[in-house]
Amino acid sequence: MIRSLSRGLDILTILNKRDSASASEVSEALKMPRSTVYRILETLVKKGFIYQHKSDKRFRLTDKIGSLSDGYTEQDHMANISRTYLEKFTKRFHWPATLATLSGLSIVVRENTDLESPFAVEQFTIGYTMPILGSASGFCILAFMQPEKRQLLLDTLLLSENGNLEKYDQMTIQRELKTVKENGYAVNIRTRRYTDQTAISVPIINADSQIKGALTVRYSTTAYEINEAIKLFVPSLNDACAEIASRIDLHIKRQANAFSSANKI
Repeated sequence: MIRSLSRGLDILTILNKRDSASASEVSEALKMPRSTVYRILETLVKKGFIYQHKSDKRFRLTDKIGSLSDGYTEQDHMANISRTYLEKFTKRFHWPATLATLSGLSIVVRENTDLESPFAVEQFTIGYTMPILGSASGFCILAFMQPEKRQLLLDTLLLSENGNLEKYDQMTIQRELKTVKENGYAVNIRTRRYTDQTAISVPIINADSQIKGALTVRYSTTAYEINEAIKLFVPSLNDACAEIASRIDLHIKRQANAFSSANKI
């Protein structure tokens, strides 16, 4: 039973990657007897997860496959994608790296390498929230947000307890956001108990110019001059952001194609 389940998941994976496949193609790709492939395909068809088109006899996913991912959000997908890039960054530079996204009036840590970094003085758990105006990732996301949405969010922030009102006003924020947008990254220095920490964030922007989140590196302020840190970290963070954005766009395209194919049944 477990082996059949494993094989069924393998077939769904093949169809997801290829959009469609014949039984013989599945058999060849998975090195599986064709009789076994047909049996599993028939089961998946009966359960409504795939269908066989009459014109070309190829198997495709139906929109019911989406029910398997109910509760799996875009942020979860980003976290899953980003893990490899964050680990690669920390393996190279040793400092902790984080994926953060906007959630309401806060910034949320979706994934990080705090446990893998030997220099992570503080370790933040997944789901940890930070004030937008008190973090590099918050300023980074704000700077690259659509102007109307950004202004609405700022107005709400400055009227809420999350606004950090003692430090910021509209003019100061707008000035800093303009600098972040021009530079392509945000910087935030925090005084901590053991050592000051500097955070540098760069945006994840998709093909539609929408800001999806930010990647951030945290390091001891005394370890580098700020210009040195920017030259050292920003290119690698930008490369990772571009790769993540590309994979997000590809995932969305595949979902759209699957939905379109299902509607042609």
